Amino acid sequence: MPEYQQMYRVLRRQGEDVRALAAYRQFGGYAALEKAIRQQTPAQVVQQVTDAKLRGLGGAGRLTGEKWRVTRRTEDSQKYVICNAYDADSRSHAARLLLERNPHQVIEGIILAAYAVGASEAYLFARSTFHAGIDAVQEALREALEEHLVGRDILGTDFSCTINVLGVDIGFMGGEETVQMALIKGRRGMPEQRPPYPAQAGLWEKPTAINNVETLANVPLIIRDGVAAFKSVGTANTPGTKLVTVYDAAPDSQPVVVEVPFGTPLRTLLSLAGVTHADSELRAVVVGGAEGGALPLAQLDMPFDFDPIEEAGAIIGSSVIELLPADTCMVAWALERSRYLSKESCGKCVPCRLGVKRIAGILEGIVSDLGVNGDLAVLDEFAEYVPNGSLCGFGVQAPNPLKSAKRYWPDHFTMHIEELQCPTGTCVPVRAHRFVTKHVLP
Repeated sequence: MPEYQQMYRVLRRQGEDVRALAAYRQFGGYAALEKAIRQQTPAQVVQQVTDAKLRGLGGAGRLTGEKWRVTRRTEDSQKYVICNAYDADSRSHAARLLLERNPHQVIEGIILAAYAVGASEAYLFARSTFHAGIDAVQEALREALEEHLVGRDILGTDFSCTINVLGVDIGFMGGEETVQMALIKGRRGMPEQRPPYPAQAGLWEKPTAINNVETLANVPLIIRDGVAAFKSVGTANTPGTKLVTVYDAAPDSQPVVVEVPFGTPLRTLLSLAGVTHADSELRAVVVGGAEGGALPLAQLDMPFDFDPIEEAGAIIGSSVIELLPADTCMVAWALERSRYLSKESCGKCVPCRLGVKRIAGILEGIVSDLGVNGDLAVLDEFAEYVPNGSLCGFGVQAPNPLKSAKRYWPDHFTMHIEELQCPTGTCVPVRAHRFVTKHVLP
Protein backbone atom coordinates (compact mmCIF):
# COMPACT_ATOMS: atom_id res chain seq x y z
CA MET A 1 0.00 0.00 0.00
CA PRO A 2 1.69 3.28 -1.08
CA GLU A 3 2.13 6.06 1.44
CA TYR A 4 0.39 9.14 0.09
CA GLN A 5 1.63 12.56 1.04
CA GLN A 6 1.42 16.12 -0.17
CA MET A 7 3.91 16.96 -2.92
CA TYR A 8 5.29 20.18 -4.38
CA ARG A 9 5.76 19.77 -8.11
CA VAL A 10 3.92 22.80 -9.46
CA LEU A 11 2.69 24.61 -6.36
CA ARG A 12 5.61 25.83 -4.27
CA ARG A 13 5.61 25.56 -0.51
CA GLN A 14 4.25 28.50 1.40
CA GLY A 15 7.19 30.83 1.90
CA GLU A 16 9.31 29.20 -0.84
CA ASP A 17 9.48 32.22 -3.14
CA VAL A 18 10.49 31.44 -6.73
CA ARG A 19 8.67 34.34 -8.34
CA ALA A 20 11.97 36.01 -9.24
CA LEU A 21 13.78 34.58 -12.26
CA ALA A 22 17.05 34.02 -10.38
CA ALA A 23 15.26 32.02 -7.66
CA TYR A 24 13.33 29.97 -10.19
CA ARG A 25 16.52 29.08 -12.03
CA GLN A 26 18.07 27.82 -8.80
CA PHE A 27 15.32 25.18 -8.77
CA GLY A 28 16.03 24.13 -12.36
CA GLY A 29 13.87 26.74 -14.00
CA TYR A 30 14.05 27.04 -17.81
CA ALA A 31 16.37 24.02 -18.01
CA ALA A 32 13.55 22.22 -19.83
CA LEU A 33 13.24 25.05 -22.35
CA GLU A 34 17.01 25.04 -22.97
CA LYS A 35 16.95 21.26 -23.40
CA ALA A 36 13.96 21.23 -25.74
CA ILE A 37 15.05 24.04 -28.03
CA ARG A 38 18.71 23.03 -28.29
CA GLN A 39 18.48 19.22 -28.21
CA GLN A 40 15.00 18.13 -29.29
CA THR A 41 12.70 18.58 -32.24
CA PRO A 42 9.11 19.74 -31.65
CA ALA A 43 7.92 16.25 -32.55
CA GLN A 44 10.12 14.78 -29.82
CA VAL A 45 8.64 17.16 -27.25
CA VAL A 46 5.13 16.11 -28.29
CA GLN A 47 6.14 12.47 -28.01
CA GLN A 48 7.52 12.93 -24.49
CA VAL A 49 4.32 14.57 -23.31
CA THR A 50 2.36 11.76 -24.95
CA ASP A 51 4.51 9.07 -23.35
CA ALA A 52 4.09 10.75 -19.95
CA LYS A 53 0.29 10.38 -20.33
CA LEU A 54 -0.19 13.94 -19.11
CA ARG A 55 -3.94 14.49 -18.98
CA GLY A 56 -5.82 17.77 -19.15
CA LEU A 57 -6.02 18.91 -15.53
CA GLY A 58 -8.82 21.42 -16.04
CA GLY A 59 -11.36 18.64 -15.60
CA ALA A 60 -11.75 17.00 -19.01
CA GLY A 61 -8.78 14.67 -18.61
CA ARG A 62 -7.97 14.32 -22.31
CA LEU A 63 -4.42 13.35 -23.23
CA THR A 64 -2.41 16.52 -23.81
CA GLY A 65 0.00 14.93 -26.26
CA GLU A 66 -2.81 13.83 -28.57
CA LYS A 67 -4.20 17.36 -28.68
CA TRP A 68 -0.76 18.76 -29.45
CA ARG A 69 -0.17 16.18 -32.18
CA VAL A 70 -3.36 17.24 -34.00
CA THR A 71 -2.44 20.92 -33.70
CA ARG A 72 1.07 20.33 -34.96
CA ARG A 73 -0.01 18.22 -37.94
CA THR A 74 -2.69 20.67 -39.06
CA GLU A 75 -1.07 22.63 -41.87
CA ASP A 76 -1.12 26.38 -41.37
CA SER A 77 1.55 29.06 -41.16
CA GLN A 78 -0.01 30.58 -38.02
CA LYS A 79 -0.86 28.64 -34.86
CA TYR A 80 -1.74 29.65 -31.31
CA VAL A 81 -1.52 28.43 -27.73
CA ILE A 82 -4.02 29.46 -25.04
CA CYS A 83 -3.30 28.89 -21.36
CA ASN A 84 -6.60 28.61 -19.49
CA ALA A 85 -5.95 30.08 -16.03
CA TYR A 86 -9.53 31.23 -15.50
CA ASP A 87 -10.80 28.89 -12.75
CA ALA A 88 -14.45 28.79 -13.86
CA ASP A 89 -15.51 27.61 -10.42
CA SER A 90 -14.90 30.68 -8.29
CA ARG A 91 -14.34 28.50 -5.21
CA SER A 92 -11.24 26.91 -6.76
CA HIS A 93 -7.92 28.47 -5.81
CA ALA A 94 -5.62 26.35 -7.98
CA ALA A 95 -5.02 28.70 -10.91
CA ARG A 96 -4.66 31.87 -8.87
CA LEU A 97 -2.11 30.28 -6.53
CA LEU A 98 -0.11 28.89 -9.44
CA LEU A 99 0.10 32.33 -11.00
CA GLU A 100 1.01 33.96 -7.70
CA ARG A 101 3.60 31.48 -6.45
CA ASN A 102 5.11 29.98 -9.59
CA PRO A 103 4.61 32.29 -12.60
CA HIS A 104 7.85 31.36 -14.38
CA GLN A 105 6.93 27.66 -14.47
CA VAL A 106 3.64 28.62 -16.11
CA ILE A 107 5.48 30.76 -18.66
CA GLU A 108 7.99 28.00 -19.37
CA GLY A 109 5.15 25.55 -19.93
CA ILE A 110 3.44 27.91 -22.37
CA ILE A 111 6.64 28.43 -24.38
CA LEU A 112 7.30 24.68 -24.49
CA ALA A 113 3.75 24.09 -25.76
CA ALA A 114 4.24 26.74 -28.45
CA TYR A 115 7.53 25.16 -29.52
CA ALA A 116 5.91 21.72 -29.65
CA VAL A 117 2.92 22.69 -31.80
CA GLY A 118 4.63 25.35 -33.93
CA ALA A 119 2.87 28.42 -32.50
CA SER A 120 4.37 31.91 -32.53
CA GLU A 121 1.78 33.60 -30.32
CA ALA A 122 0.19 32.58 -27.02
CA TYR A 123 -2.45 33.93 -24.66
CA LEU A 124 -2.73 33.54 -20.91
CA PHE A 125 -6.42 33.86 -20.06
CA ALA A 126 -7.19 34.53 -16.38
CA ARG A 127 -9.91 35.99 -14.19
CA SER A 128 -9.44 39.74 -13.87
CA THR A 129 -9.96 39.35 -10.11
CA PHE A 130 -6.68 37.42 -9.81
CA HIS A 131 -4.82 40.69 -9.23
CA ALA A 132 -1.79 39.25 -7.42
CA GLY A 133 -1.43 36.41 -9.92
CA ILE A 134 -1.65 38.64 -12.99
CA ASP A 135 0.86 41.06 -11.48
CA ALA A 136 3.26 38.18 -10.76
CA VAL A 137 2.97 36.90 -14.35
CA GLN A 138 3.51 40.35 -15.82
CA GLU A 139 6.67 40.80 -13.76
CA ALA A 140 7.89 37.31 -14.68
CA LEU A 141 7.28 38.06 -18.36
CA ARG A 142 9.32 41.23 -18.06
CA GLU A 143 12.23 39.25 -16.58
CA ALA A 144 11.92 36.48 -19.15
CA LEU A 145 11.85 38.97 -22.01
CA GLU A 146 15.09 40.58 -20.81
CA GLU A 147 16.79 37.15 -20.79
CA HIS A 148 15.40 36.17 -24.23
CA LEU A 149 13.30 33.37 -22.74
CA VAL A 150 10.19 34.70 -24.45
CA GLY A 151 9.58 36.96 -27.42
CA ARG A 152 11.76 37.02 -30.52
CA ASP A 153 14.69 34.65 -31.12
CA ILE A 154 14.29 32.75 -27.85
CA LEU A 155 17.68 31.71 -26.41
CA GLY A 156 19.37 32.92 -29.58
CA THR A 157 17.49 30.52 -31.86
CA ASP A 158 15.08 31.26 -34.70
CA PHE A 159 12.09 30.26 -32.53
CA SER A 160 9.91 33.18 -31.42
CA CYS A 161 6.77 33.32 -29.31
CA THR A 162 5.02 36.21 -27.58
CA ILE A 163 2.64 35.81 -24.64
CA ASN A 164 -0.38 38.10 -24.18
CA VAL A 165 -2.11 38.28 -20.79
CA LEU A 166 -5.86 38.84 -20.64
CA GLY A 167 -8.00 39.31 -17.55
CA VAL A 168 -11.78 38.82 -17.89
CA ASP A 169 -14.57 37.98 -15.46
CA ILE A 170 -17.88 36.82 -16.94
CA GLY A 171 -18.78 34.15 -14.39
CA PHE A 172 -18.65 30.40 -14.78
CA MET A 173 -18.79 30.37 -18.58
CA GLY A 174 -15.47 32.20 -18.85
CA GLY A 175 -13.67 28.89 -18.38
CA GLU A 176 -15.09 27.33 -21.57
CA GLU A 177 -12.50 27.19 -24.36
CA THR A 178 -14.65 28.46 -27.24
CA VAL A 179 -15.91 31.29 -25.02
CA GLN A 180 -12.31 32.31 -24.37
CA MET A 181 -11.52 32.33 -28.09
CA ALA A 182 -14.57 34.49 -28.75
CA LEU A 183 -13.53 36.98 -26.06
CA ILE A 184 -9.96 37.16 -27.37
CA LYS A 185 -11.42 38.05 -30.77
CA GLY A 186 -13.53 40.79 -29.18
CA ARG A 187 -16.81 38.96 -29.61
CA ARG A 188 -19.55 38.08 -27.17
CA GLY A 189 -18.52 35.26 -24.85
CA MET A 190 -20.73 32.40 -26.04
CA PRO A 191 -19.80 28.75 -26.68
CA GLU A 192 -19.54 27.48 -30.24
CA GLN A 193 -20.52 24.21 -31.86
CA ARG A 194 -17.77 21.57 -32.14
CA PRO A 195 -16.38 20.05 -34.34
CA PRO A 196 -14.25 21.52 -35.73
CA TYR A 197 -12.18 21.45 -32.57
CA PRO A 198 -9.72 24.23 -31.68
CA ALA A 199 -6.75 21.98 -32.49
CA GLN A 200 -7.89 22.12 -36.11
CA ALA A 201 -9.69 25.46 -36.37
CA GLY A 202 -9.54 27.60 -33.26
CA LEU A 203 -8.54 31.21 -32.70
CA TRP A 204 -9.19 33.14 -35.94
CA GLU A 205 -9.86 29.73 -37.53
CA LYS A 206 -6.22 28.77 -36.99
CA PRO A 207 -4.97 25.60 -35.23
CA THR A 208 -4.98 26.31 -31.49
CA ALA A 209 -3.78 24.27 -28.51
CA ILE A 210 -5.80 25.18 -25.42
CA ASN A 211 -4.56 23.77 -22.12
CA ASN A 212 -5.29 24.36 -18.47
CA VAL A 213 -2.64 26.30 -16.57
CA GLU A 214 -1.91 23.35 -14.27
CA THR A 215 -1.44 21.07 -17.28
CA LEU A 216 1.12 23.44 -18.81
CA ALA A 217 2.94 23.88 -15.49
CA ASN A 218 3.69 20.14 -15.54
CA VAL A 219 5.30 20.18 -18.99
CA PRO A 220 8.70 21.58 -17.83
CA LEU A 221 8.94 18.73 -15.31
CA ILE A 222 8.42 16.11 -18.02
CA ILE A 223 10.99 17.61 -20.39
CA ARG A 224 13.59 18.38 -17.69
CA ASP A 225 13.37 15.24 -15.54
CA GLY A 226 12.10 12.71 -18.06
CA VAL A 227 8.97 10.62 -18.53
CA ALA A 228 9.87 7.99 -15.94
CA ALA A 229 10.32 10.58 -13.18
CA PHE A 230 6.96 12.16 -13.99
CA LYS A 231 5.18 8.79 -13.97
CA SER A 232 6.79 7.75 -10.68
CA VAL A 233 3.77 9.12 -8.80
CA GLY A 234 0.08 8.87 -9.55
CA THR A 235 -1.74 5.97 -11.17
CA ALA A 236 -1.16 3.97 -14.34
CA ASN A 237 -3.95 5.83 -16.15
CA THR A 238 -3.26 9.23 -14.60
CA PRO A 239 0.35 9.90 -13.62
CA GLY A 240 1.40 13.01 -11.74
CA THR A 241 -0.21 15.21 -9.12
CA LYS A 242 -3.30 17.39 -8.81
CA LEU A 243 -4.03 20.65 -7.04
CA VAL A 244 -7.15 20.26 -4.90
CA THR A 245 -9.10 22.98 -3.06
CA VAL A 246 -10.69 21.59 0.10
CA TYR A 247 -13.53 23.15 2.12
CA ASP A 248 -14.50 21.94 5.57
CA ALA A 249 -18.14 21.41 6.57
CA ALA A 250 -18.35 24.72 8.44
CA PRO A 251 -20.14 27.39 6.35
CA ASP A 252 -17.38 29.95 6.96
CA SER A 253 -14.44 27.57 6.43
CA GLN A 254 -11.44 28.89 4.54
CA PRO A 255 -10.14 26.88 1.57
CA VAL A 256 -7.01 24.76 1.86
CA VAL A 257 -5.08 23.91 -1.33
CA VAL A 258 -3.02 20.73 -1.44
CA GLU A 259 -1.05 19.04 -4.21
CA VAL A 260 -1.43 15.28 -4.04
CA PRO A 261 -0.64 12.32 -6.32
CA PHE A 262 -3.52 10.97 -8.35
CA GLY A 263 -4.84 7.85 -6.68
CA THR A 264 -4.74 9.33 -3.19
CA PRO A 265 -7.82 8.07 -1.27
CA LEU A 266 -10.33 10.81 -0.58
CA ARG A 267 -10.08 10.26 3.17
CA THR A 268 -6.29 10.66 3.05
CA LEU A 269 -6.63 13.74 0.84
CA LEU A 270 -8.90 15.37 3.40
CA SER A 271 -6.50 14.48 6.20
CA LEU A 272 -3.57 16.07 4.29
CA ALA A 273 -5.68 19.23 4.07
CA GLY A 274 -6.09 19.16 7.84
CA VAL A 275 -9.78 18.18 7.69
CA THR A 276 -10.82 15.42 10.08
CA HIS A 277 -14.35 14.61 11.23
CA ALA A 278 -16.18 11.69 12.70
CA ASP A 279 -18.48 10.17 10.09
CA SER A 280 -21.46 10.92 12.34
CA GLU A 281 -20.81 14.64 11.82
CA LEU A 282 -21.05 14.47 8.03
CA ARG A 283 -23.60 13.68 5.34
CA ALA A 284 -21.53 13.62 2.16
CA VAL A 285 -18.39 14.65 0.34
CA VAL A 286 -18.87 16.70 -2.83
CA VAL A 287 -16.20 16.10 -5.47
CA GLY A 288 -15.82 18.35 -8.51
CA GLY A 289 -17.02 21.75 -7.36
CA ALA A 290 -20.23 23.46 -8.45
CA GLU A 291 -21.01 20.81 -11.07
CA GLY A 292 -19.64 17.94 -9.02
CA GLY A 293 -21.49 15.08 -7.45
CA ALA A 294 -22.18 14.26 -3.82
CA LEU A 295 -20.85 10.93 -2.60
CA PRO A 296 -21.75 9.08 0.63
CA LEU A 297 -19.10 8.62 3.30
CA ALA A 298 -18.76 4.97 2.34
CA GLN A 299 -16.94 6.23 -0.77
CA LEU A 300 -14.19 8.04 1.18
CA ASP A 301 -11.69 5.28 0.52
CA MET A 302 -12.08 5.77 -3.23
CA PRO A 303 -8.92 6.88 -5.09
CA PHE A 304 -8.94 10.41 -6.44
CA ASP A 305 -8.71 9.65 -10.16
CA PHE A 306 -10.84 10.37 -13.23
CA ASP A 307 -12.39 6.95 -13.88
CA PRO A 308 -13.42 5.84 -10.36
CA ILE A 309 -14.71 9.31 -9.48
CA GLU A 310 -16.84 9.48 -12.64
CA GLU A 311 -18.15 5.94 -12.17
CA ALA A 312 -19.31 6.95 -8.69
CA GLY A 313 -21.29 9.89 -10.07
CA ALA A 314 -18.92 12.81 -9.48
CA ILE A 315 -16.20 14.46 -11.59
CA ILE A 316 -12.67 15.73 -11.13
CA GLY A 317 -13.98 19.02 -12.53
CA SER A 318 -12.57 22.05 -10.78
CA SER A 319 -10.96 19.77 -8.14
CA VAL A 320 -12.92 21.44 -5.37
CA ILE A 321 -13.82 19.03 -2.58
CA GLU A 322 -16.24 20.04 0.15
CA LEU A 323 -17.87 18.31 3.08
CA LEU A 324 -21.58 18.52 3.85
CA PRO A 325 -22.69 18.45 7.49
CA ALA A 326 -24.94 15.68 8.81
CA ASP A 327 -28.07 17.86 8.85
CA THR A 328 -27.94 18.50 5.09
CA CYS A 329 -31.11 17.64 3.18
CA MET A 330 -29.89 16.41 -0.19
CA VAL A 331 -32.99 17.65 -2.01
CA ALA A 332 -32.33 21.15 -0.71
CA TRP A 333 -28.63 20.81 -1.62
CA ALA A 334 -29.46 19.75 -5.19
CA LEU A 335 -31.90 22.68 -5.40
CA GLU A 336 -29.26 25.17 -4.27
CA ARG A 337 -26.74 23.88 -6.83
CA SER A 338 -29.29 23.81 -9.64
CA ARG A 339 -30.38 27.38 -8.91
CA TYR A 340 -26.78 28.54 -9.06
CA LEU A 341 -26.05 26.70 -12.30
CA SER A 342 -29.22 27.97 -13.98
CA LYS A 343 -28.02 31.52 -13.31
CA GLU A 344 -24.52 30.79 -14.60
CA SER A 345 -25.73 29.27 -17.88
CA CYS A 346 -24.97 31.55 -20.84
CA GLY A 347 -28.42 30.74 -22.25
CA LYS A 348 -27.32 30.08 -25.82
CA CYS A 349 -28.73 26.56 -26.13
CA VAL A 350 -32.29 25.72 -25.09
CA PRO A 351 -31.60 22.44 -23.23
CA CYS A 352 -29.24 24.16 -20.80
CA ARG A 353 -31.07 27.48 -20.57
CA LEU A 354 -34.45 25.98 -19.81
CA GLY A 355 -33.56 22.49 -18.64
CA VAL A 356 -31.46 23.45 -15.63
CA LYS A 357 -34.00 26.09 -14.63
CA ARG A 358 -36.76 23.48 -14.90
CA ILE A 359 -34.79 21.10 -12.67
CA ALA A 360 -34.48 23.84 -10.06
CA GLY A 361 -38.20 24.58 -10.31
CA ILE A 362 -39.24 20.97 -9.75
CA LEU A 363 -36.86 20.63 -6.80
CA GLU A 364 -38.28 23.82 -5.31
CA GLY A 365 -41.75 22.32 -5.52
CA ILE A 366 -40.61 19.13 -3.79
CA VAL A 367 -38.93 21.07 -0.98
CA SER A 368 -42.11 23.16 -0.63
CA ASP A 369 -44.35 20.11 -0.08
CA LEU A 370 -45.85 20.50 -3.55
CA GLY A 371 -44.12 17.54 -5.15
CA VAL A 372 -45.84 14.53 -6.70
CA ASN A 373 -44.46 11.11 -7.56
CA GLY A 374 -44.35 11.98 -11.25
CA ASP A 375 -41.76 14.67 -10.50
CA LEU A 376 -39.05 12.04 -10.03
CA ALA A 377 -39.54 10.68 -13.55
CA VAL A 378 -39.52 14.21 -14.98
CA LEU A 379 -36.27 14.97 -13.16
CA ASP A 380 -34.70 11.84 -14.64
CA GLU A 381 -35.86 12.95 -18.08
CA PHE A 382 -34.29 16.40 -17.74
CA ALA A 383 -31.10 14.89 -16.33
CA GLU A 384 -30.66 13.14 -19.70
CA TYR A 385 -32.10 15.88 -21.91
CA VAL A 386 -29.81 18.68 -20.70
CA PRO A 387 -26.40 17.04 -21.33
CA ASN A 388 -27.50 15.39 -24.59
CA GLY A 389 -28.54 18.70 -26.13
CA SER A 390 -25.98 21.13 -24.73
CA LEU A 391 -23.26 22.79 -26.79
CA CYS A 392 -20.53 22.75 -24.17
CA GLY A 393 -19.31 20.95 -21.07
CA PHE A 394 -21.24 23.23 -18.73
CA GLY A 395 -24.58 21.72 -19.78
CA VAL A 396 -23.12 18.22 -19.93
CA GLN A 397 -22.17 18.34 -16.24
CA ALA A 398 -24.96 20.59 -14.88
CA PRO A 399 -27.30 17.74 -13.80
CA ASN A 400 -24.57 16.03 -11.72
CA PRO A 401 -25.76 17.40 -8.34
CA LEU A 402 -29.30 16.20 -9.00
CA LYS A 403 -28.26 12.79 -10.31
CA SER A 404 -25.87 12.05 -7.45
CA ALA A 405 -28.38 13.18 -4.80
CA LYS A 406 -31.11 10.95 -6.28
CA ARG A 407 -28.71 8.03 -6.69
CA TYR A 408 -27.48 7.91 -3.10
CA TRP A 409 -30.29 9.55 -1.10
CA PRO A 410 -33.55 8.54 -2.81
CA ASP A 411 -35.29 8.44 0.57
CA HIS A 412 -34.82 12.20 0.94
CA PHE A 413 -36.88 12.74 -2.20
CA THR A 414 -39.60 10.20 -1.40
CA MET A 415 -39.98 11.45 2.17
CA HIS A 416 -40.52 15.00 0.93
CA ILE A 417 -43.11 13.83 -1.61
CA GLU A 418 -44.94 11.05 0.20
CA GLU A 419 -44.75 12.19 3.82
CA LEU A 420 -44.44 15.96 3.28
CA GLN A 421 -41.52 15.91 5.68
CA CYS A 422 -37.89 16.96 5.37
CA PRO A 423 -35.67 14.06 6.47
CA THR A 424 -33.44 16.44 8.42
CA GLY A 425 -36.09 18.96 9.47
CA THR A 426 -34.14 21.82 7.92
CA CYS A 427 -36.20 22.67 4.83
CA VAL A 428 -38.52 25.68 4.99
CA PRO A 429 -41.24 25.41 2.35
CA VAL A 430 -41.94 28.39 0.13
CA ARG A 431 -45.58 27.93 1.03
CA ALA A 432 -46.41 27.20 4.64
CA HIS A 433 -49.50 25.15 3.84
CA ARG A 434 -50.77 22.92 1.10
CA PHE A 435 -54.01 24.25 -0.31
CA VAL A 436 -56.60 21.62 -1.15
CA THR A 437 -59.62 22.57 -3.25
CA LYS A 438 -62.82 21.01 -1.94
CA HIS A 439 -65.53 20.20 -4.44
CA VAL A 440 -68.91 20.74 -2.81
CA LEU A 441 -71.91 19.07 -4.44
CA PRO A 442 -74.86 21.37 -4.96
